[in-house]
Amino acid sequence: MADLQSLTSQLESALQHPSSDYTPSLLSKAKIALLKSNALLPSPQTPAKLLHSALHILELGALISIRLQDPAAFTRYFQQLQPFYSAVDANNTTPSDSQRSKITGLYLLLLLSQGDYAGFHTLLETLEIQAARKGGDRALEEDEYIKYPMQVEQWLMEGSYDRVWAETKKDRVPSEEFAIFSDVSFEPSSYIAKFKPLESKMNNQQLT
Repeated sequence: MADLQSLTSQLESALQHPSSDYTPSLLSKAKIALLKSNALLPSPQTPAKLLHSALHILELGALISIRLQDPAAFTRYFQQLQPFYSAVDANNTTPSDSQRSKITGLYLLLLLSQGDYAGFHTLLETLEIQAARKGGDRALEEDEYIKYPMQVEQWLMEGSYDRVWAETKKDRVPSEEFAIFSDVSFEPSSYIAKFKPLESKMNNQQLT
């Protein structure tokens, strides 16, 4: 656990100033440490403390990947996190500092940016079912991280591309990570979004 604690501290620092040269190797070391601790995948025998440490590390990996503008890596972390979320749900031991809502909202926004509307609605339906089971019918609408991509999708369907562009500005998003998507450009004719560097967006793309 000492190695995991040290790596977690390093990752928390890296989240504030991620480096494409250094941070990926740090994330790889963290995954290897989880593997050696038999915590890369949760099991009923995984101690709660180790389960929470692994969950935190993978969440940091997801957020760092978004800040590095690496959607493929973020997607892998999102998928790796799902069995951990199921495990803490089953044990009713979700840590208070979990970034689950933020990461899920970011993934929904990523699906929109990739034009994957089927995946977006499939995940949204799953979230609605989960909320209903917990008795929180309005939980999604009240969650700022989930509500945001829902609103973006509505504006896209309405053809309000200027609204989409305005609401992805840094001062209008629910957290800093969501501002990464201000570099997303939308093609009005097909509702397709593409992940592009911010410089390209600022210099070459003009929403209609």
